[in-house]
Amino acid sequence: MNYQALKQEIHAADQAINNKDFDAVAKFYTNEAALVVRPGLLAYGRSDIKEAHKKISEYFNGSLEVSQGKMVIIEAGNTALVLAKTFVKSPEKLDSEYSTERDAIYVYVKDDKGKWLCAIDNSYGVELLQKNA
Repeated sequence: MNYQALKQEIHAADQAINNKDFDAVAKFYTNEAALVVRPGLLAYGRSDIKEAHKKISEYFNGSLEVSQGKMVIIEAGNTALVLAKTFVKSPEKLDSEYSTERDAIYVYVKDDKGKWLCAIDNSYGVELLQKNA
């Protein structure tokens, strides 16, 4: 299967995050989406996710750069599981307690118009198992 459209959506979302365009960032999520802000803290819904991304950007002193490396995509109907190597850079914050290379897990759903939207954004992946143990 060709996953180019989904990969393009993920790349565009990363660019919106990097450009601090938080209105655009929110539009990449479903209305009921969940975002793992950090282990133990989640944001739900576009409005809260938008605010969470603002706070994440502030945490990284406005220098957050997010990108994806290798991806594995498993699609079933209008749902896709995305396993991705996610890279988080921040030239202005070098002392973060959070890893800069993550094995992310995302869940995307296709809307009525065929656009992929993020329903679950977990850039920490299975690392949450260690944090909640």
